[in-house]
Parts: sequence; C-alpha cells; structure tokens
Amino acid sequence: LVIHPGPPGDRGPSALDWAILRGERVWGVTLLEATEEYDAGDVWVHRTFPMRFGRKSSVYRNEVTEAAVECVLEAVEGDPKPEPQSGGVWNPPVGDELRRIDWERDGTGDVLRKVYASDSQPGAPGVLLGRELYLYNAFPEGRLRGSPGEIIAVRDEAVCVGTADGAVWITHVREKEKRAIKLPALRVLPELRGRVPELDLDPWEDTDAETYREILYEEERGIGYIHFRFYNGAMSTEQCLRLLRTVRHAKRRPVKALVLLGQEDFFSNGMNLNTIENAESPAEESWRNIRAMDDLCEEILKTSDKLTVAGMQGNAGAGGVFLALTCDLVFAREGVVLNPHYRNMGNLYGSEFWTYTLPRRVGEERVGEIMGGRLPLSATKARDTGLIDDCFGKTPAEFRRKLREKIESFIDSPHFAKFVEEKRREREDPRWLKEIKRCREEELRRMRLSFYGFDTSYHIARYYFVHRHPHFRTPPYLAVHRRLRSGSF
Repeated sequence: LVIHPGPPGDRGPSALDWAILRGERVWGVTLLEATEEYDAGDVWVHRTFPMRFGRKSSVYRNEVTEAAVECVLEAVEGDPKPEPQSGGVWNPPVGDELRRIDWERDGTGDVLRKVYASDSQPGAPGVLLGRELYLYNAFPEGRLRGSPGEIIAVRDEAVCVGTADGAVWITHVREKEKRAIKLPALRVLPELRGRVPELDLDPWEDTDAETYREILYEEERGIGYIHFRFYNGAMSTEQCLRLLRTVRHAKRRPVKALVLLGQEDFFSNGMNLNTIENAESPAEESWRNIRAMDDLCEEILKTSDKLTVAGMQGNAGAGGVFLALTCDLVFAREGVVLNPHYRNMGNLYGSEFWTYTLPRRVGEERVGEIMGGRLPLSATKARDTGLIDDCFGKTPAEFRRKLREKIESFIDSPHFAKFVEEKRREREDPRWLKEIKRCREEELRRMRLSFYGFDTSYHIARYYFVHRHPHFRTPPYLAVHRRLRSGSF
C-alpha cells in the first residue's frame, strides 16, 4: 500500500506543490494499492481536510500526517473495501519555471504561494541584488512598500522585498551552486548591512500590521507566553541570545507563569548546524552556539519565583528537547515526535543541562536507554516514560487552549503558593547552584573535546547532515536484523 498526499484521482509526485499553487480549498490523503502505473491503484481509504495556506512542509507535518495515520489505522484495524479509481489526473513534477518569482508581476499573495509550494525543498527561484537564489520561509508585510525586487529593510537576518503590490519578508535563501546550503538571507547578502534600514521589532512591542517577527511575547491572565518561530527549529547563536533577552524581560514582568511555545511545526531542534557549517571556524561557532544555548537553559532553570512551562506544539530534537526539560512542566501536542539524544551527530555528548534534568524525570536506570537508543519517541511514549508530563490536543489550536486552561487552573489553585515557595528555596540553595554549575561545566568539557579534539566525528556527521549526504548503510541502532544475526542482543 502507498500513502499519496492527495485526494483520490490526484496522481503525480508534486501533489502538495500543485495544491498550494492552485489555491485548493480542500485537499486529502489517499491510501492506495501500489501498481505499475503511478498512483493508479485501487483506493483502500482516503481522508479530506481544509487546505491551509501555509508552507508545504508545514501542511505535510500536520494535516497530511494526521490524515495519513487515520488512513493506515483504518486499513489495519477496519475492514476496508478497495475501490478502483475512476479517471484521475496526472500532474507532472513542478519545475523551476512555475516556482520562479517575477517581482515585477507577482503580488505578495503570488510570492507567498510560490515560496510556500517550494518550502522546504527545492525553494522558489528568484533574483535578489542581481543574484539567482532559491528563496524560503516567506511572510507578508502590511506596511512597508518598495519597488518590485528592491530590498527595503532587514530584521533579524531576514530581508523585506518589494512585490508588484506590496512587500514580503524572506528569512532564508540558498545559492544555486550545487554544494550551497540554506542560510539566513543576510548571511548570503552581507553587503546589505548598513545600506538598508534595520527595522528592529521587540518581541513585546505592539503592532497592528502583518509583518515578520521571529519572537513574540504575550501576556494573558497572569501568564507570559513566548512564541519563537526559528526556521526548521534550528537555533543559531544570535537567535539563542535574542530568546535569552526575551526570557529575561519576561522574568521581570508581574506574571505567575512563563510558557515557552516554540512554533506549530517545531518546538526546537537545538543548535543551528547550517550556520555552524557556514562559519569561518565551525569549531568556534559550535562552541559559541552551545554556550548560548546553555545560557538560555540556565536562565530558565534559575527562575525561582515563577512556574515555567514548555508547550511543545511541534516536534523537538537533541538540545531542543532538553531546552524544554529545563521547565518545571513539559506538555506536548498529540502527534509530536521527540528525539531526546545527541549521538547521531558524531557521538556528541550533549549539553543543555541534560545530565541534571533527564535523571530527575526518568530515573538513572533509563537515561542510558534513552540517550543510547537514539530512537524517536512519540508524545504518548514520552509521557509514559516520564520524559514529559502529559500530551493532549490534536491540533495546535486545541493544544494551546487546553494548555492555557491547565496553567490557569494551577496558578489559581491553593497549591500554587506552596509550589513557588518550595521552588524558591531549592533554587536559592547553594548546594543546588553548585550541582547546576557542575553539570554545565562537565557537559561543556565533553562538548569542547568534540569541537576541538582529535576525534572529528562530529564535524564529519555535521557536514553529511547539512549537505544531505545519505548514510552508507542503515545505522545499527535501526538495523535490528543485523544485531540479531551478530548476537548483539
């Protein structure tokens, strides 16, 4: 059986790309039999859903994934009656000519549609500063205006470009060279620094116009919510520092709880391996990035007068999982997948205070199993192991609503004052502070060896990951059959 990310009758390898480009209002997923003819087999199960105007990768991770799981479960657990497809339309692969941005002719909506249909791969071709680039991660701009194709402003390494009827923000680009990688736009176009206005927008600053904002801080009923939408969940040194600044601002506010929400697609995936790979010294940038991550985690851990909560709307991996674990409570949306380990990246030891937070949650005996197993965990499995406190909500909106209700109920309860007082005593205890300091120093000592030592496994693994090199063979922790043959169990 084959999962096709389109409704019955839709055929071809670019189903979601076409759906976004054509502005489809309703889309679907089909579970069909594999045949010699592409996507032409009998239909076993199918689902439909309202088609959201968003990035292809986002629709795939959310609506398509949820519908696909429902189809598979019905096929396995139910009694489906396969039905032949009647008719059907073959749609060829979407080429660069249909994705290309024409700044003179394309309005903001057209630019968004083309970038959304091409993100995360292959990107929408377009010209910026006379250079042919692939463009990613676009956001509408409601106030700024400029000539079509003109870069009129920068913010947090993103660029604002004039369209035929307005303007749009582009956060990431990739050069056309074969070995080029996605990077923040300003890193590929550094000549813009000082030539165009840098329009900073503080996370807590009010604005009534559509625009690009990487971090947003909101308050409601005594709770501070921090949204951070870092592209693909990767956090560069500079992004960690901006988020740290926001956390420090929030800690000074008269709120009872702080909630880290990430974004709908990803909570966090830890260090930004692309910006590290692009650095003049990847080892030095790795060291800067992990210390910035640790500074952020330490700031959250040392919050003594407020409840801290991680609300994982989307997936998380490596340091992103352990960023969440620095909070008092950790909740995830149903369907979220966690990868709480580092070893796939050249046997990295890891940091972000995992040696403190993980044993406290799962027990010493399970630490090795989780870190050494290198396997993904569903939100349900993570809850059952004690890694997170609970999971709920099928959609991000439902998750946020239920999360808000849980937190409001707790901070309004008679137990909250006792919780805060006990937390304050612990966090101000010199023994606790000494333990936290010890964990950080030992983790960073091990990480420094991976960055600067004789073993280059991390640098090789990072290079392969960033440049999308496939594994030469299935890793042993996944190839269980090889371990069975060798008697490793």
